[in-house]
Order: sequence, then C-alpha cells, then structure tokens
Amino acid sequence: MEIRLDDTIVNVIHRSDKRIKRITLALENSNEVIIKTPLKFKANQIRDIIFQHKDWIIRSLNKVPPKNQFDFICGGTIPFLGEKYRLELVLDNKIIHIKVDFKDDIFYFYHNSTIDVTKEYELFVDALKSFYKKVAIKYIDPVFDEMCFKTKLHPEKITYRYAKRQWGSCSYKNDISINYMLLQFPINTIRYVVLHELCHIEEKNHSVRFYNLVSLYMSEYKKEEDILKQKSF
Repeated sequence: MEIRLDDTIVNVIHRSDKRIKRITLALENSNEVIIKTPLKFKANQIRDIIFQHKDWIIRSLNKVPPKNQFDFICGGTIPFLGEKYRLELVLDNKIIHIKVDFKDDIFYFYHNSTIDVTKEYELFVDALKSFYKKVAIKYIDPVFDEMCFKTKLHPEKITYRYAKRQWGSCSYKNDISINYMLLQFPINTIRYVVLHELCHIEEKNHSVRFYNLVSLYMSEYKKEEDILKQKSF
C-alpha cells in the first residue's frame, strides 16, 4: 500500500501475527514503513495509524545524521559476537526510555515519538551499550569459567564496565574488569582478552614472560589482537 505524506510517498507493509500483542511501526529502508499488528486488527485502520505518526515517519525517512554508523533509520546492522545483525527501529509510545531487544536474529530498538533519532543518535548508542552491559555476564562469564579451568588462574572479582581505551584490566589485588563492548567481537577474541587479564594475575607487566604465558594457552593470540583493532564503536 502506498500512502502520500505531504511530498513523500511511502510504501506501507502490514504484518500481523498471533505473537504480536500491540501495534508497532518500524522502518526497514528509505521508503518502507512496516506496521505490525495483532491478528484481529482491521486493515482499514492502517491509514489512520500512519497519519497519526506522519511527522515522525517523514523526519526519520528524510534525515540520517552523517555520523550514524549503525544507521538507526534504515538498513543498519549491529555487531554482536562477531556477526552483523539487522536492526529494526520500532515506535512505541508506551515506553519512556529506549529499549533494546535481540530476538530472531534482529536487534529491535523501541522508542517513543518524542525521541528523534535524527537528532538524538547518542541515545540509541547508549541504549545499545546498556544492552551489552546487561548480557555481559551471560556471555562472558562462561568464557571465564573455561579459561580459569584451563590456566588454573582465578581472579578475586570480575566486573563489567565501559572503557574508552581498554578491553580489560587486572588490578594488583587480582580484580579483573572487562569492557562489555567486547561483545561486538567473536567469542575467541573475547577468550583472548579474558586470557590476557588472567595471565596478569601471574605476570603484572607485558614482559616476554607474560606473552610466553599467553601463547602457552593461545599460540595465535596476535590474530585476536588484530581483530580488536577493527572495533565498530
């Protein structure tokens, strides 16, 4: 269905499913609006829904900030565990803050109409960081279990936090902190960072002895260091 919104013509695609509990709008490319509804939704109401959100749709379709590396408007992907997953922007006026959900290999960014992605890009990045932080324990703790068993080295405490210049750190008390943004990389790269910090329990500097210890458990660790330089953000 094509609908004219002022001087813009958009292609509206209606999807309904028994799993859908409420009406949502999403943008998948530069001229398509996806409206998802419960099964009992009447198709003749679609036009009304689109016009209710006309300003947001036009603003979102026509303005993409130049720094938008993830393209939160359309066609973007999110790095997660070494793979790139499509993102979908969903309008939901029942929520206050941006919510990120990962399901069926898609990153859904739920936000209300007062949050303008064309002007408040960083809010969407912050929401993605919050998602990474929330799931860090789920994905990185098992890597610690594996590498602690392998090396027989055990930290006093493990924490996850954001850092601009470090992927991990190990204090003199053997507390290890991991940058949860590591979740953009493959598991083996995460495994290397965990191993790197565990080895600091035994060797506190980056001496030859330290890297000999690292290579004892991961002989091709330099490949993982090269991958870390290819970060998305």
